[in-house]
Amino acid sequence: MTEEIKFEVGEKYENMKGVFKVVAIGRDSMDIRWEDGEEIATPISLQKRIIERMQYEKELEAAQAAQKAKKAKASTSRGGKHFAGLENTDFSNKVSKTTWRGRGQLGGAVVQRFKNKQFKFNSWAVLRKPEVGWLDVNRQKQVDLKLQVKFYARVEEENLFFGVQIPTPDPSGTEKSDWHALMTWLGKPENDSWLAKQGISHDLYFCDLAKQGFTGTLEAKNDQWVHGGPDKKETAVESLSAFLAAAGKSGAMDLRIEKQMGKDAAIEKKKSIAGDMAALFETLMPLYAAAATWNT
Repeated sequence: MTEEIKFEVGEKYENMKGVFKVVAIGRDSMDIRWEDGEEIATPISLQKRIIERMQYEKELEAAQAAQKAKKAKASTSRGGKHFAGLENTDFSNKVSKTTWRGRGQLGGAVVQRFKNKQFKFNSWAVLRKPEVGWLDVNRQKQVDLKLQVKFYARVEEENLFFGVQIPTPDPSGTEKSDWHALMTWLGKPENDSWLAKQGISHDLYFCDLAKQGFTGTLEAKNDQWVHGGPDKKETAVESLSAFLAAAGKSGAMDLRIEKQMGKDAAIEKKKSIAGDMAALFETLMPLYAAAATWNT
């Protein structure tokens, strides 16, 4: 995950033009000077987006390079085997010496089980995180890659989680993104109702991993969206889209719609866990399509 950019006077940063030093910082803008002496005033949010985009591209390139390196290893290594299921050692907050996220493992196993013909999915291991993502290969070269909706699977020491990640854009920006398309789609009662039914049928819930937009979980119960806070107190939510739109104003929300499965249950599934993931992703494809086709 790309680290948050914080500008400080006197420090050096790099954008697409080259290395620059921050000379002065105002409320919404700052003065910067490149090494050739050129100096300009520029919006802080613009420079943050440029640098974050550059960092994200480097992370993606590094992840792709790592996958290619794994494929070149001897066939006797675990990374060269066909996916046989998750193992106890895969459930860690660290990713060193793990291969379950690779295209020769869970990443590729899920891709092979997709039946949808509208999109062509590929996987990539999220850099430095015990997480793998899937998205349409035709969208990977678009400039809004960081803000695209994605399917994912992630692990913690005792649990497996998989579902849909919905990045939120800078609320001060004016450019449309997957987030805006999805909020419009969820604003229609029939779509809200459909998603609530899927949530009940598949034990899904919304959460913000960054805990910037909201804490706790948001799930459907008895035809009603309910927000369960950290104190376990439940509050009825009248409008899902309105709740998420308000939470999204933080600009830093890491919104997920996910299913949780205990480690032992996930391991017991063996290689069929890939089929379970693909089946859930297929079920949620209308939501993905609503977010992924607005600019096609």
